[in-house]
Amino acid sequence: MLKYFLTRLIHLFFIILILKCLTLILPYFLIRCYSQAASILLCFVIAKFTFRYTKKFFLSKKVFPKRKAILITGCARGFGKHIAKHLDSKGFHVFASCLNPNSSGADDLRNSCSSRLQILQLDVTKDESVEKAVQYVKANLGSCELWAVINNAGIQKGFLTELTRIQDFEDTMEVNAFGQVRVTKAFLPLLRRSRGRVINMASLGGRLAGPMAAAYTMSKFASVGFSGSLRHELHLWGIRVISIEPEFFETVFYRTDMSTGKNLSMRVEDAFVSADENVRKDYGEEFLRKFKTVIGRAYPPSPNMHKLLENIEKAVTLKNPDAVYKAYGNVLNEFILRFCEACPVECQVFIVNTYFRILGLPKPEKANKIYENYHCH
Repeated sequence: MLKYFLTRLIHLFFIILILKCLTLILPYFLIRCYSQAASILLCFVIAKFTFRYTKKFFLSKKVFPKRKAILITGCARGFGKHIAKHLDSKGFHVFASCLNPNSSGADDLRNSCSSRLQILQLDVTKDESVEKAVQYVKANLGSCELWAVINNAGIQKGFLTELTRIQDFEDTMEVNAFGQVRVTKAFLPLLRRSRGRVINMASLGGRLAGPMAAAYTMSKFASVGFSGSLRHELHLWGIRVISIEPEFFETVFYRTDMSTGKNLSMRVEDAFVSADENVRKDYGEEFLRKFKTVIGRAYPPSPNMHKLLENIEKAVTLKNPDAVYKAYGNVLNEFILRFCEACPVECQVFIVNTYFRILGLPKPEKANKIYENYHCH
């Protein structure tokens, strides 16, 4: 992998060198064409990164929250609870769905929000539960129209693929991907009346694949793909489809699996215990021990939750919202993640592996021995 990465760099160096040489030997008019092309490309790059400031002046008109209702899934914890509170404070009528409407998170919403917020039970993995939610919303809309559906419900299960059960992959896809499809299909008739919007909570992990989270990454790639396809289909109806793609933000959900009450360390331990004995031997006890400490530091969450909420508010309220909102905790994180996303896949692998080596994750004990023993015979 290092050789591949270095070859890429050498290739880039020689391309730059060749282009420099061409400017010395090409006729004047060709040099002018080359210069103009470079200038146009630079203009496109600058325009891309400065458009955000132009939007603030010319695309900042908002819809009024009066008589507009919003359905949000997964509101008992994490992002969902923050989003429900925030949109309630802005004057929207919020249908906050929870897997368990009697949970402490649901009680917190009842006690801290206005009478406009209503809590309902919804399991995004069950067709009958989704249908009941549709009927509840229809019966309680009153004079409001359903303006937006925010598919927020999500889970994170599994780590290294070999340490992750197939059931964990299935559970993650069922909630994070199929759940969005199920809820969206059920509420589209109401959204067609309002020409509202579908807002899907994805992740930067749906654009930039990282290690140690294969099940989660698969589900988020599926979410991003679903939003992209649905955007074309619903354009005919005047319905906007918006994908929210944040990095990791600090929530109880990030640290704890609320369905089991187990924190990150406990879930890693469970994964190791349930792993096949041969897999454990191949990786070695040192790798597994180090992994427990490294995984908690590998994806440090940002505490700047307000940045995500600002993007959600724009997606809901702007008359001309972006198709995709990427929420970064700070400027440094944005630069690093955008750089990685722009890199070739081989460079991404090299960068990520170097990062994990810096964090102290060793190579599996038998990474080289198995290969060498096999080829010696």
